[in-house]
Amino acid sequence: MPYRLLVFDWDGTLMDSRDKIVNCFIGAAREYHIAPPDPDQVAQLIGLSIFESFSILYPQNPPELSTRLVNIYGEYWRVRDKTPMVLFDGVRKGLGRLGQAGYLLSIATGKSENGLQKVLQETGLAGCFVYTQCGDQSQPKPHPEMLQKTLAYTGIASHEAVMIGDTTFDLEMAASAGMDGWGVTYGSHSRKQLEGLSILELANSFSDIVEVLC
Repeated sequence: MPYRLLVFDWDGTLMDSRDKIVNCFIGAAREYHIAPPDPDQVAQLIGLSIFESFSILYPQNPPELSTRLVNIYGEYWRVRDKTPMVLFDGVRKGLGRLGQAGYLLSIATGKSENGLQKVLQETGLAGCFVYTQCGDQSQPKPHPEMLQKTLAYTGIASHEAVMIGDTTFDLEMAASAGMDGWGVTYGSHSRKQLEGLSILELANSFSDIVEVLC
């Protein structure tokens, strides 16, 4: 595995943010007097852009309503919802080890750029990553554009990079970009869902990833 570049998903891979994401979707729906979505259904969509998720949850809604829901979701995320979020066990130390080992680290996430930059500053991890791609900067997962831009920016070939994520969207994106994909079982999608895809590794913890790579 002669990788030079490790591309991580954020929500469900590096940070345990499921409950906050679900609560913000529910809050936005209630704001518009729409039946709140099922939490498990929301969790299955984590990784997609917020707009696409609302469009899937409420297919009868016109696009302009989904856009308004996205804006309210952002307000809940930034200010109104106080649900705590934490990094998964081993992430902070593990990212440090990977950086010291010489890997370039980057992020490909369905979060907005503002949302990602805010949480990177709050966690103190901004300096760990050489590049980030967000849901409002590229085509949404599983389209490969996020990874294509990452490879172009870093100048690294697809066979020298791996995408690490917790959803089928992450791994399908990797395959479309010609990259290896590694799954983690502690996030939004189940082991059974991930095992149905072509992946090289399936990790039960972030520490497992670090041990394989270092």
